[in-house]
Amino acid sequence: MRTDVYDIEKISHGDYDIYKIYEKYEACMYLVCGSESACLIDTAYGLCDLKELTASLTSLPVFVVNTHGHIDHVLGNHYFDEVYMHPSDKEMYKEVADGFAAMIGEPWVREKYGEFIKDADPSSVRFPKTMDVRDGNIIDLGGKILEVVGIPGHTPGSIMLIDREEKICFSGDSIIEHLWLFLEESLSPSEYRDNLARAVGKLRDAGVERIYNGHYAYKPLTMADCDAILSGMEKVCAGTAEGRPFSNDAGSGTEYVFGEFSALCGNEKNLPEM
Repeated sequence: MRTDVYDIEKISHGDYDIYKIYEKYEACMYLVCGSESACLIDTAYGLCDLKELTASLTSLPVFVVNTHGHIDHVLGNHYFDEVYMHPSDKEMYKEVADGFAAMIGEPWVREKYGEFIKDADPSSVRFPKTMDVRDGNIIDLGGKILEVVGIPGHTPGSIMLIDREEKICFSGDSIIEHLWLFLEESLSPSEYRDNLARAVGKLRDAGVERIYNGHYAYKPLTMADCDAILSGMEKVCAGTAEGRPFSNDAGSGTEYVFGEFSALCGNEKNLPEM
């Protein structure tokens, strides 16, 4: 196992193991084990053999659930045969899979990830087709239950998973310190706010205490953090939040900062006049 690439921490308190797997290129995965099977939540960039990595942590059969279809959450899917994703993000995932061969030949990719792809044969890489997972679905790992909660916003098919026993939510990029809503596929701030409010209600009903996201998982977020994000989004949608222009490699728009959190919104996403 490449300890220079992955930091692994056991985060469960109960009878079944849960591991946070931090890929040091700034994406996070989670391996949730039951008595019969294990679920790998997201596959990050898949820089090393994730099947080998998960086998070092559990002898159970492992399948994947993607919180959404972005490249930094699905690129390691090809190590596995069984992958689940919300159908609204399938086209996005197909673009990642279809573009894999061209992508790893790009100069910037070679420069940044050359150590990991120098011997890669794109023709031998097969991304599995995904099976559907939707809001309200229950995933039974044998003594360990994960509940699926839809939270469209960052992408149309974004989901979270709740473990009531551990009082944990795995939120992907939907409840996160720095939320991206400016992407072409993102929903409007008001749609995200409504979906967030519904999701926060479900988290509170489930007694969730720890929220682990897809990137900034050095420490889990809390329900108080969720309330702060929701309050900030209410101000964004009401036109009372102070915004400032931003631009990055993925696009541009308006950044709204509320305490330790921020939301990057596209200027065309039906924001109120300032």
